[in-house]
Amino acid sequence: MSRGSALPDFIRLLSENPGGLSWHELADKLGVTRQTVYRLREKAQSQGIWVLTHKEDPSLPPGWFRLENPKEVEDLFGLTRQEVEALKAAVSRVEHLTPLAKKALEKLGRGRPKVQAEEPVVYTPLADEYPEGLFERVVRAIRGRRTCEVTYKNAKGEAKTYRFDPYALIARDPHLYLVGANHNSRKAGHDPIKDLRLDQVLELRLTPERFKKPDFDVKAYAQNRFRAFAGEGKPVRVRVRFSPEKAGYIRRTRRHPTQVVEDLPDGSVIWQVEVPLSEDLVHFIVGYGPHARVLEPEELRKRVVAWAQGTVEANASPEGVTRGVQNEEGWV
Repeated sequence: MSRGSALPDFIRLLSENPGGLSWHELADKLGVTRQTVYRLREKAQSQGIWVLTHKEDPSLPPGWFRLENPKEVEDLFGLTRQEVEALKAAVSRVEHLTPLAKKALEKLGRGRPKVQAEEPVVYTPLADEYPEGLFERVVRAIRGRRTCEVTYKNAKGEAKTYRFDPYALIARDPHLYLVGANHNSRKAGHDPIKDLRLDQVLELRLTPERFKKPDFDVKAYAQNRFRAFAGEGKPVRVRVRFSPEKAGYIRRTRRHPTQVVEDLPDGSVIWQVEVPLSEDLVHFIVGYGPHARVLEPEELRKRVVAWAQGTVEANASPEGVTRGVQNEEGWV
């Protein structure tokens, strides 16, 4: 029996025996080796189902396994054990479903068993880049206030592993960001609150450690930045005038909670937000080219001009430049 096919039975056996089972019993019932039993435990925990051993629970004899929260596993499916067994028996016989099996399938939101998976109702291309089960583990970690071990690839392509307390997921087109406290930053005396772009998380494992409810306002945190990057200093009033050709695009999308759009007689609009200045804000404005004109603040206008001039310089010849954009303070 492969590890993948044995995992549901491994979890089921432990949920049916809340006091725990020894590795001998599990190996015998599953028809696998001792090494496979321990690998199944690792696989279960990678999916957010914590299986305790003597190390985490000294009351357990050495070599025993116990689900930390059997009820949590049952809640994943909303099925009784009798319904699960009836469903397995009916499907394995490929016969008409029994009333009990039909009830189980109704709970799963299906009218009949299907060989092929249904097409997703909502699809985002970046979801294909997440490790299998990552999103589900993240949600469980946030709800259960579980400290995680995260391996993350930063913008330089470096993979680093650290402990992380996940607080919330924030959507910033087109990415999802996991916001929480980085233990390494906290130990170093830095601001522990960090954003992790979900498609750059290489691995995330829930630990048995739970963190206390943080004094963290996710709405206020999201308002203090534009898109992904944290701003510099306190929020300032930003006003940008967009041409009539682009007014519809600006008007129909709410890009920040403080956004206000003012319609002008000529069809153009003035877009206003209260955010700290950031690189993302400059990128957003430059992306509209001649259709956007910064009205305030002056510092933002200078940054937009410097970035636009650098773009022209980089593309004026086939060789271009690779150092970045130069402003009055140097290369940025």
